[in-house]
Amino acid sequence: MAADKPPSPSRKRSAAWLALLAIAAVELVGHYVIQARVIAADDWAAAAARVRSEWREGDLIVAAPEWTDPLLRRELGDVIGLSMAGRDDGVDGYERLWTISARGHLPPEAPEAEPELDEEVGPLRILRWRLDSPRVLYRFVDHVRDARATIDLGGQARPCTWQSQGRPRGGGLGAGPVVPAERHVCDPRRSWLWVGETVQDDLHLQPRRCVWQHPAGGEDGIRVTFPSVPLGEELVLGGDYYYEHERNLEHGPTQVSVSLNGEVIAEMTHRDGDGWKRLVASTQVPARGEARAGEVTVEVRAQDPTLRTFCWSAYTREAR
Repeated sequence: MAADKPPSPSRKRSAAWLALLAIAAVELVGHYVIQARVIAADDWAAAAARVRSEWREGDLIVAAPEWTDPLLRRELGDVIGLSMAGRDDGVDGYERLWTISARGHLPPEAPEAEPELDEEVGPLRILRWRLDSPRVLYRFVDHVRDARATIDLGGQARPCTWQSQGRPRGGGLGAGPVVPAERHVCDPRRSWLWVGETVQDDLHLQPRRCVWQHPAGGEDGIRVTFPSVPLGEELVLGGDYYYEHERNLEHGPTQVSVSLNGEVIAEMTHRDGDGWKRLVASTQVPARGEARAGEVTVEVRAQDPTLRTFCWSAYTREAR
């Protein structure tokens, strides 16, 4: 029986060309499939105009799926604003929830109830729910200028000084959060020891509008005290490090404590890998006349302050 002959060079060349043509055909078909699934800018603009037509103060607008958030902010950035884009988790303080949904996705904030509005604008879907969320009484980041900040140096508490230094600096890809022009400067020799408002990307690259409060190291604490805070029933605080300083899991923890009228009501230890970590503390204290208010202090400490770029936001709320 004759042995099989190897394929000729011409047959090898033909097979190679056929394989290349098949790859090109698959890529061409894939290109048209992808193009067909891309949502046009005009559709986003039309959906945004529909939301804008009934949007009102107290409404929350989120993207679904999450990766469409830049497109949502491109169209509705003027009503979303920094407070909403960099908000804490949850829907506390908002009356209604809007979402522009692509490809059937729903946001994690969506209630289980049916939406009160459900409309299609081209390939996009506009949904709105009425929220039954507790009323927020006080957002600490809005009042950081009026707070008192102190640093422990050699066992003595020394005031940080409020300074205005012209223009914000820093920020940008890989450069950490922006250092605001106005802030409480705690130690001019250590440029990172200040207390003030900024926006910082958390471990999952979510922007957070928060109070920067970097620990000093050792037993030295950094404190910031807010006078006459409307208390409600609970205080909610969340915090995290800048994402590049947390994701490598290289550095030690930060201790956070919250005091009300000089008494600790909640404590939290934040470690690398925790991400945006929250605590909820009761603020139920004996009423003082009609207005229930108190002095709230947030303190941070870390034995090793290396890259402990802790930033937090908090608010008080009524009972759920």
